[in-house]
Amino acid sequence: MINIYLLISVITFVSFFCFSILFKKLGIVDRPDGIMKIHKGDIPLSGGISLFFAVLVLYFLIFPETSLGLRPELETVFFVSIIILFLGLWDDIRPLPTSARLIIQIFASWLVIILSDVYLVDLGDLFGFGRLYLGQLGIPLTIFMVVGVCNAFNMLDGMDGFIGFVIFVCSSALALIYYLNTGTGLLFIGSIMSVIFLVFNLGLFGKKWKLFLGDSGSMWLGFLVAWYLIILSQGEEKLLQPVTALWIIMLPLIDALSTFLSRLWNKKSMFLGDRTHIHHMLLDAGLKKWKVLLIFLIISILSAGLGIFVSINSISEPSQFYGFLTIWFFYFLLVKYPLVNNTKNKDYDI
Repeated sequence: MINIYLLISVITFVSFFCFSILFKKLGIVDRPDGIMKIHKGDIPLSGGISLFFAVLVLYFLIFPETSLGLRPELETVFFVSIIILFLGLWDDIRPLPTSARLIIQIFASWLVIILSDVYLVDLGDLFGFGRLYLGQLGIPLTIFMVVGVCNAFNMLDGMDGFIGFVIFVCSSALALIYYLNTGTGLLFIGSIMSVIFLVFNLGLFGKKWKLFLGDSGSMWLGFLVAWYLIILSQGEEKLLQPVTALWIIMLPLIDALSTFLSRLWNKKSMFLGDRTHIHHMLLDAGLKKWKVLLIFLIISILSAGLGIFVSINSISEPSQFYGFLTIWFFYFLLVKYPLVNNTKNKDYDI
């Protein structure tokens, strides 16, 4: 196992270096505009492709011997996710209409369902009145949720290190739950790769090697996380309750849900970019970037840690669900709503 971890580390480092050089030469970079993009210099959008390539190389290197020790459904999701990856890459190079992105995301989600026959059939005992079985109605709900999480991760990618910390915590939580239930630790490669990404994303190797995930990376990772949570929370071999997934990805969820609600309340398009995301609001309030990142890291660890705790100790599902709603409710009323309505925000097409 240690050899595999070392192998993936080397492959990931090489992948980041090579694709960073390639994307710079091809001009696939993020240029600052002084409004939504306030970084310095042209930064290659190669993070997502680099991560994908590293996983793909590892997959073909060890698959003949170990079959990755994972469920076949997880492998199906990984290969279908290539559609999302190249959708995001296309959007990085030449921005696509929102409708086109949504249609392709819906198609990819539907394709996973067709190939794996996995979707949200059971939502669990959310309200305390018995289990909610969806049957075939779970198909459109699954597609809606996957597309929602995919875009929630994409919207969260607006500050160096933010999405990297969230992915690190999410992947570590999922890997730990998987390990505790199956004894298989290969999913921890996600934690290792996210740490390596953070090293590049935060410019710890110098500004020359700094890179971003791009839409390709953020949407791709959101797609993977959403489907992995669904697969691990459904069927006879499920490893966590469906409601526990809310705690694993609490930060992206409450940010996306609150942002959509505030835009609708103010009669704006849900897909119109602005500076009302949680990281924008904290930065605009005067907090230093490192403090904002520390806050996000702590929140992510606490929420994911709670998800692991309730999963291990079989805490009642209604308690988990109402607890999540309470946190979201107070965040929206005490933080999001006052700041959004007391600040004049400019809108930018995304």
